[in-house]
Amino acid sequence: MKKPSGYALIRRHLRRYPRSLRQHLIKELNQLVMYEPVIGIMGKTGVGKSSLCNALFRSEICAVNAVEACTRQPQRVRLRFGNHYLTLVDLPGVGESQARDGEYSELYRELLPQLDMVLWVLKADDRAYAVEEQFYQDVFAQYCGPLPPVLWVLNQVDKTEPAEQWNWPSAQPSALQAERITQKVQVVARQLKITEAGILPVSVRGRYHLSRLVEAMITRLPKQARSPLVPHLQTGYRTEAVISTASSSFGDAVVNVIDQIIDLAPLPQMARSALQAVTHTVARAARSLWGFFFS
Repeated sequence: MKKPSGYALIRRHLRRYPRSLRQHLIKELNQLVMYEPVIGIMGKTGVGKSSLCNALFRSEICAVNAVEACTRQPQRVRLRFGNHYLTLVDLPGVGESQARDGEYSELYRELLPQLDMVLWVLKADDRAYAVEEQFYQDVFAQYCGPLPPVLWVLNQVDKTEPAEQWNWPSAQPSALQAERITQKVQVVARQLKITEAGILPVSVRGRYHLSRLVEAMITRLPKQARSPLVPHLQTGYRTEAVISTASSSFGDAVVNVIDQIIDLAPLPQMARSALQAVTHTVARAARSLWGFFFS
């Protein structure tokens, strides 16, 4: 016997709604399920953007040119897993030249409204981040519209001196390295004028703190983008905590959609109140059916 789909099960919980509203809700629910997150990946050439994406996501990301920043245009990579899509936008690296940075400033301002999140990748063994600081202040801090969340990824922390002390079997820094990584985070936070909590030290090669990065992404992404990201993650990062956050956010997004539709519908106040009373029942159903849509 064929199992009912997630949509068939959710329809059972929408039986109290007028047919026109029910159809509208199913349409909006489908848009939530099929939402395509767009994540911008920033950072100078050689910071490890491609290797980071390959470590996080199931689909292989083509390596970028490690010798020269050969493009002035963002490179879009569209990933597919089942019926779900994810777009990664590899943004041109800042700091290649002053002339290009001026061009990129305008390009980034045009792109920011399209992005759900920015992963800004830095190299842990760089000595200074003056270029990133200037660009962040000129473009992001001065931007007038709503900004996408920015996660600062301090990559390649396994190279922190003394690099030979990195514990490869346990994927952990030595005590001295850990102390210096903390100091580096503090330095970056001061220089970029951001909070230390917004900087995530990771190592792809050292398999260090990638799960924390994924959890931060799921927490900071807009609610509608969280669940559609999960199918694209490598198996090890689809943890109970990540799925719990995503499914809860999916339920919240469903509530928002229902409330908006009810508010706009030409209904008597009594009918409106009755429908609002069962909204959270539908939201609970959406959370429980999360696996039908995103597993």
